[in-house]
Amino acid sequence: HIHTTKMAKVHKTNDKLFMRCRTAIMYDKRPRYALLLLLLVLVLFYSSTHVLRPPRKTPVREAPPTLSPTTAESFIEGSSPYTPGKLEGDMMKVSTTREDFRYDVQFVDECDLYHNPNRTDFYQPYHDMIESLDQYAAAVKGFHTSVKDLRDVPPEEQEALCESMNNLLWKQGSNGKNIFETKSLSLTRGGYVEPLLPPMRHPNFCEDPYNHDHLLDIEYLVHDFGAICRHLTKHPKARTVFFDLGASLEYHGGVENPALSLLELYQQFGVTFDHYYAFEYTPLPPDRVYEKIPEWLLPSYHWFNVPVDAEPSKKNNPWTALLSKLKEDDFVVVKLDID
Repeated sequence: HIHTTKMAKVHKTNDKLFMRCRTAIMYDKRPRYALLLLLLVLVLFYSSTHVLRPPRKTPVREAPPTLSPTTAESFIEGSSPYTPGKLEGDMMKVSTTREDFRYDVQFVDECDLYHNPNRTDFYQPYHDMIESLDQYAAAVKGFHTSVKDLRDVPPEEQEALCESMNNLLWKQGSNGKNIFETKSLSLTRGGYVEPLLPPMRHPNFCEDPYNHDHLLDIEYLVHDFGAICRHLTKHPKARTVFFDLGASLEYHGGVENPALSLLELYQQFGVTFDHYYAFEYTPLPPDRVYEKIPEWLLPSYHWFNVPVDAEPSKKNNPWTALLSKLKEDDFVVVKLDID
């Protein structure tokens, strides 16, 4: 009897629980229908925007213009401001035609051109150019003159001096040939320069990219000191100005400031700069800057601890603020190193 009574109570309790659950389910039907309705609306919206609508076309970037052949004659006549060297022109043409050199590929292994003889048809000309650059650097180091300023050279001595500088480009190398062939260098209005070649720094950097010996090595740069000499001796009143845009005073592993190395090289060839304008974004204490500047550079050094601005109307635009005040015959060098 007691057991039967307990079971009845249990059944009665279960009936109440069942009724509560059933009632809860009935009350939950409305939010559940609302959720289903919301999902249906989302599906219809997605279908109308992504399925029924035509797929969006990915914008195609226009390919860079193909290099038109230029000649030294067109340069001299003033119709071409820049004539790329033969090797530079060949590489640029390949970059617009070969799939593995496409301009829109994010990464190209530039050092593979240095190591892999099967990558291009101009592996050997590329290494011949590297050898020429090394021979040129050695010839530059061996050049000496007592001239402190080319603008002070007497007229009767100018031609011989300028010709001796000009011969650095064309003198015979160790292989019995000229260091550079005429068409191997690129030509600008200021004279001959090295061709633009990967890896866009000293080519020997590719020997060991983890070795920083060639990371900031600028000896591969070609300077047409013969043309510079003729310009400054012809215009003795011309001002010499150096713009250092990104004039950081700190370099990897204590390496000498490349801009200072460049200034010393110009001094070696009788180019003394009247003004040195240095722009640097990173705030630096004035005493620290002063400590880093060589004594011989102090009279011409102008420090601007502000970032440069590309907007022509801005005060920090070096061309608007300073370059516009110079004359056409002034000799100007720009070193641009801004990340």
